[in-house]
Amino acid sequence: MLYVADRTPARERTASDLRHNGFDVVTATGRATALQQLEGRVDCVVSAYELGDRNGIELLGAVRELRPELPFVLAPENGSEAIATEAIRAGVTDYVRTGTNGDDVRTLGERVERAISEHRSAENEPSRITSDLPGVAYRRRNGTEWSLEYVGGNVVELTGYNPEAFLERGRSWNELVHPDDRNDVRSALTSGDDLDLTYRITDADGNRRWVRERGERIDGDGDCTVIEGTIVDVTAKKHRERQITEYDRLLDSLADPVYATDADGYITRVNDRAEALSGYDQDVLVGSHVSMLLGSSDVARGRAVVRELLRGKESSTTYDISVENADGESIELENNVAPLFDEGRFYGTVGVLRERSSSVDTKLRRLHDATRELMAMTDPIEIADATVEAAKDVLEQPIASVRLHEDGELELAAATEETFDRLGERPNYAVGDRLIGTAFESGTVHVEPRADELDDEIDRLGLGSVAYFPLGDHGVLSIASPDRDAFDERAIQLTTVLAANVETALDRAETERRLRRERDDFAALFENIPDPTAEVTIGDGKPVIRRANPAFGEIFDCDPDDVVGDTTTEHLVPEGETPISVGHREKILDGESFHMEVRRTARDGLRDFILHVVPREVNSQYRGFAIFTDITEQKERQRKLAAKNDRLNRFASIVSHDLRNPLSVARGRVELARETGDPEQFEAVEQAHERIDALIDGLLTLAQEGEPIGDPTEVDVGTVARHGWETAETGDATLEVEDSPTIVADRDRLRQLLENLFRNAAEHGTPDGSSASLTVRVGSLSEGGFYVADDGDGIPPEMRGSVFEYGHSGGSGTGVGLAVVREIADAHGWTVSVTESDSGGARFEFAT
Repeated sequence: MLYVADRTPARERTASDLRHNGFDVVTATGRATALQQLEGRVDCVVSAYELGDRNGIELLGAVRELRPELPFVLAPENGSEAIATEAIRAGVTDYVRTGTNGDDVRTLGERVERAISEHRSAENEPSRITSDLPGVAYRRRNGTEWSLEYVGGNVVELTGYNPEAFLERGRSWNELVHPDDRNDVRSALTSGDDLDLTYRITDADGNRRWVRERGERIDGDGDCTVIEGTIVDVTAKKHRERQITEYDRLLDSLADPVYATDADGYITRVNDRAEALSGYDQDVLVGSHVSMLLGSSDVARGRAVVRELLRGKESSTTYDISVENADGESIELENNVAPLFDEGRFYGTVGVLRERSSSVDTKLRRLHDATRELMAMTDPIEIADATVEAAKDVLEQPIASVRLHEDGELELAAATEETFDRLGERPNYAVGDRLIGTAFESGTVHVEPRADELDDEIDRLGLGSVAYFPLGDHGVLSIASPDRDAFDERAIQLTTVLAANVETALDRAETERRLRRERDDFAALFENIPDPTAEVTIGDGKPVIRRANPAFGEIFDCDPDDVVGDTTTEHLVPEGETPISVGHREKILDGESFHMEVRRTARDGLRDFILHVVPREVNSQYRGFAIFTDITEQKERQRKLAAKNDRLNRFASIVSHDLRNPLSVARGRVELARETGDPEQFEAVEQAHERIDALIDGLLTLAQEGEPIGDPTEVDVGTVARHGWETAETGDATLEVEDSPTIVADRDRLRQLLENLFRNAAEHGTPDGSSASLTVRVGSLSEGGFYVADDGDGIPPEMRGSVFEYGHSGGSGTGVGLAVVREIADAHGWTVSVTESDSGGARFEFAT
């Protein structure tokens, strides 16, 4: 097979597919190379129609001169009725269209195989040639009804009948022709001229179709005339023609001026109103370019509008234009324009013109719509993009840009495509620099109606007018035009309105961004506050937790998410403690902060906190934050300090009162001794000193009382008691350890406790203070603990509740010893009680 086509990817692909189907394919790109290939073995020639400056049918003629018998298949990429008819007349072996679907190559291969096997000649019937025709191919022979002796192609598709119905069954084509059109068809057949007529037929389903028949008369046998030609369906074309007619009628009936243009802007149609408006006759307008009526800026704006419409965003749009009529007058109009398409191909525009009497109101309404969209935006760049689109679409200012202020620079944030197309990449400007920087710094609108005449050594790239509209502290909106005096008062007012709306939108976006940042910062702070913190709302008079931070869950041993919805922290309030009162809730509702000390149940037991409540109102709902600052250690220190202060007060009392008496006695006895020399006076002084010595021991004990308990260890009470007996002033009393319990205690403080008990027994156990007959016993309690008992006079029941109080003394004691015993027992967590011993003396029991 010799395959002749221009060198294109499509040719290479077709040749490759044919080889894949088993053909031995050689290729050629033109007439000369194709004819050279015929010198070798070639069984069939397949040729495209377009071959550079020649076509495939011309190649067919050259092939027939060299090899008349060689099959020749014409395979145009996009065939047509005219090409098919010409091919039939030229005598091609077969005709196959390619480029219509994926089965083209397979069909072409089948046709080539058939052509090679049959070696058809130019006289063979053309049935296969016509199978790809868009209509019907036929041969009529002169007769009464001009009967068909051949019919092929899309017969069924056009008529609903098989070709055999017209050949074997004797159906006449004229039977299909509409009765009103039959005379015209007969006249054309008998006129002696070639045929080219349009008429109606009725197909097998009763549908009416318009067809166009074109035929050529050829000499037949003898006097018989033969017509060969094609019949194609033109119903759709007729419908379009009808629509065009109706469209023309509609245009003429409209009260507004209407026009249509082709894709290049040349006027193709105007109605009477447009003719009257322009002052030009229709013959002058049709065929003229729109620039005949419009200035260069309006022409450029119109092109930009059409480009935008072709992007598919809108089906039509309205913008302002200025039309100059035949008298040179300028007419301000609104142009509502829409693109025209034919089977998806753009071929022109149609527009309706109206006076601008209400254009300001229309633009204000559209600005309102644009503003509503701006207010919904939170990103400054997004607002800038929407601003330049509004300037272009609503205000019809295609050269527009927005610069936003950042660190002393006006940085480009958005610009229309027309801005970049005309001016290229745009620079940033410093505040105060150039006209734009001055406008921003001054906060006033700046308009230059003849910017090209300014003598400031700045190349404005052919701009005739510029205007700058400050956007508050945010930046500047710029518009420009290649024409001088392009911005009238109305345009400046509308753009000022747009700029004010944009400023408001940017203010709102900045506020939203700041609030969002504050919310993010607060959320991070809330999560990382080391103190337990909960956000609460007041609902139905009760504070309800909305959220809690991780520290809240850590300290109070809970999942922060699980406490949401709880009634504040009442579940953490231990028994006996008071929760937040109604008065506190009222303070929250009044927006008052307050602080209070509370005790709550924490992970490791009861702990003390300062509760800080900070209320706030959000959207008429009262919220607040409850912050718990742990002061447990501080409270413990305060309690210890209070105890020390109490001891110091008692210490001062003893010093100021109890020591003063023996010192006064000693001082008086010394004076008497000097005067009388009586030895009894010295004995009294000695006794007073002994009393002072005893008080000093008690004070030392009191001073040590505030010392904390050391590390407790297991100790044997009997052993500690024996050691303490050795150092305590017990006179002739006797110690008996009956059974020695082992307890956990601070050994030194336990010894101090026992020494005080021993000394107390020796001093107060007998009425005369004689300890010779006194016995002190130490033993264990069955419930755990120990006791210290004596066989002295005992302690009366009415005095047992007060013996541990500071300053209480049953005789000449200091009133410190038993108070220290109670303090040491409490420090260990023991319970101490006083009762009567078996022998009637005093018995002190310590439950450990």
